[in-house]
Amino acid sequence: MNLLCLVGLVTLLQTTPTISLESFLEDVRRLASANTNEARFEALTTQLRERNIPFTVEPFTIDKTLKNEPRTEGRNVVVTVGEGSDQIVIGAHYDAVRLPDGSLSRGAVDNAASSVILVRLAEALRSESLSKQVKIVWFDMEELGLIGSSRYVQAHSADRITAMLNFDVNAYGDTVLFGPADRKEAASLKRTLIETCAAEAIDCVGFAEMPPGDDKSFVKANVPTISVALLPRVEVHQLWLMMNAGQGSGLAQGHTPAILQTIHTRDDTPDKVNAESMARMLRFALGLVRNLVRG
Repeated sequence: MNLLCLVGLVTLLQTTPTISLESFLEDVRRLASANTNEARFEALTTQLRERNIPFTVEPFTIDKTLKNEPRTEGRNVVVTVGEGSDQIVIGAHYDAVRLPDGSLSRGAVDNAASSVILVRLAEALRSESLSKQVKIVWFDMEELGLIGSSRYVQAHSADRITAMLNFDVNAYGDTVLFGPADRKEAASLKRTLIETCAAEAIDCVGFAEMPPGDDKSFVKANVPTISVALLPRVEVHQLWLMMNAGQGSGLAQGHTPAILQTIHTRDDTPDKVNAESMARMLRFALGLVRNLVRG
């Protein structure tokens, strides 16, 4: 670990209650060991109860089963901190994808790690005096077509949501990728994110569009929105080239970045997760939310 990373982790440990690197991994394992999405809900809400974090559950139903997932009832989980009429939504999906044989992916990278980071974020923010209301939301049924986030947007259409940050795939690496990076309504949000990147000394790369995620539901509602992920620098640039450079990308023919060989497969397992990377992303997320509240 280099000196800058060590300083950042020390700062994190000083400003975040009862946190340890091993606890990140243990809580990811608890989510990843669930063999149904109902069990992932129980694992997530158990972690909130263990930390005495109040939460509400917003249930919803769909008309029929989709993509080998046997259930038609979903549940979003919501923690509210701060005061004020303006809201900032911080989201991550906690459900895992069904594989072609009907079994459930372990979903450690996609998206147990981000879900655990948001539990720690809620724990850190609940003791702070925030001048804006922050809604931390764990969305269900993202893997069935962004259903949970879409239902959340519909149910909260009257809320004054001024910004949405989506955390999806934040399990290992040292470089933030974010997007959509060029939408005019998110210009202020993007500026705050870039300023936070500089303050936290973390490399950040903007993507014109991100892979499909819960941010899309908020973009459709014209909410200033950015989705955030964390990967090794090389993988970030390979992914950027694959998505933006077309035939002239310079990537070897048929090359697939490692992350795309992991998510939605049997290989999305807890051994892929790096606790120091999760701690780095938590520190970044805390700084970003604090900057947005001050702004």
